[in-house]
Amino acid sequence: MAVKIRLTRKGRKKRPFYRINVADSRSPRDGRFIESLGVYNPINDPPEIEIKEDRINYWLDHGAQASHTVRNILQKKGILLRRNLVKRGLDESSVEEEMKKWDILQMERQRRQEAAKAQAEKVKAKEKEEESKKEDTKPEEKTEEIKAEETKADEETKTVDSISEEKAEAQEEAAQEVNKTEQSEEEGKASDSKTENEDSEAAAEPKSADEADKAASAEEPAEQPDEKPAEKEKAAAPEDAASESKEDV
Repeated sequence: MAVKIRLTRKGRKKRPFYRINVADSRSPRDGRFIESLGVYNPINDPPEIEIKEDRINYWLDHGAQASHTVRNILQKKGILLRRNLVKRGLDESSVEEEMKKWDILQMERQRRQEAAKAQAEKVKAKEKEEESKKEDTKPEEKTEEIKAEETKADEETKTVDSISEEKAEAQEEAAQEVNKTEQSEEEGKASDSKTENEDSEAAAEPKSADEADKAASAEEPAEQPDEKPAEKEKAAAPEDAASESKEDV
C-alpha cells in the first residue's frame, strides 16, 4: 500500500492545529492513521512545530511520501538537509558543522524578518498618525469651505437683491412716465373741449344788431291777406235769403 506523511486537522472552528501522521493514502484526511509523528500549530507566532526526527527518517527510508506542507515543515526544521548530508557520505562532525552554519543562517533570516516587521509596523503607525492629523484638519478645512460657500451665497443674494431693486426702480420710473403721458393727454383733451365749447358759444351769439333784427323778422309769422269782397258778398247773400223766407212764413 502507498503510505503518506500528511497533516490531520484538529481543534475548533477558526482555531485549528494539525497532527503529522503516517496514514494510508486511500484513507480520508481526518480518518484512520498508522502513527503520529508530531504536531504543527500555525496560530502561534512563530508557529509551533514538534517532530519525532528518528521516526520521520524511518518512514522516509521505508518509502513513505511526504505531502507538500509536511515537506516545507521538514525543511524549516533542517531534517531534509541533514538527510542529504548523510546521503553524501559526510562524517557526523562535518554534518554537525554544516547544521550549525545552517542554524546561524536561519537566525539571521529570522532577525531580518523581525526587522522588516518592525519597520512595517512603524510605517503603519506613521500612516495612522498622518490620517488622524488629516482627519483633525479636515473639519477646519470643511469649516473654511463652508464659510467660503456662505460668503458666496451672501454675495449672490446681494446681487440678486440689487438687481431686483434696480428692476423695481425701473418699473416705477416707467409707470411714472406713463402716468405723466396720460395726464398730459387728458389735459390736452380738456383744453380741446374748452376751445370747442367757446367756439360753439361764440357761434350761438349774434354778431350784430342787424343780424338780430333779421333773425327776429324771420321768426315772426307772415300776415294773412284779407278776404276777397266777392266772397264776403256770397256769404251775405244766403243770410238775406234766409231772412226773406222767414218773413213770408
